[in-house]
Amino acid sequence: MPKSSDINQSNTTRDAILDAAEHVFAEKGYAGATVKYIARRAGCYESLIYYHFGNKEKLFTQVLKNAYQKLIQAELQLDLDFDSPERALSQIVLFMWDYYQENPELIILLNTENLLKGKHLKQLNSMQEFLSPTLELLERIVQKGCEKGLFREGIDIRELYLTIMGLGYFYLSNQYTLSIYLGRELLNKEERDKWGRCVVDTVLSSVRANHP
Repeated sequence: MPKSSDINQSNTTRDAILDAAEHVFAEKGYAGATVKYIARRAGCYESLIYYHFGNKEKLFTQVLKNAYQKLIQAELQLDLDFDSPERALSQIVLFMWDYYQENPELIILLNTENLLKGKHLKQLNSMQEFLSPTLELLERIVQKGCEKGLFREGIDIRELYLTIMGLGYFYLSNQYTLSIYLGRELLNKEERDKWGRCVVDTVLSSVRANHP
């Protein structure tokens, strides 16, 4: 029977590999990331990566799962004011906007997986465990908003979620090209804060009862 210290050491090594792999995949892409470079970044032998994850493909799949799990854990910490639906919705919008900015690796990893046509996520038995708690939160907020007469009826929760995610995701995933195209330094904090407010206004306008 393995000692608890051995188990803890194994978990620590596994976590270090995952952390290193996330940064390497984000920095070099799937094709450019090698097991050798990930091992060097994690400060471990390559054999440990194969021991814990099997191969690079399975490691990338686990990195994606880990990224989703971290987002879900952050969402579960949200403390929303459901008695004020507009405020609660604004809180979710700004949370997602801030989370994207604070975790740029997530956007790069998702871009990479989309270029690979979702092949790693398709290998998972179920995506049920990775469903965003935000969907349920949005449903509660919208229901409360409709009861108060603040929000219009017939709001599609998944479309609302896509709107919130898309408005933040597109800005950040294209910030360099858009900065050149628009002649504005979109990476500046002032510009990002301004866009965060714009997203809040856009989302609120789309759900208010006076919206056509």
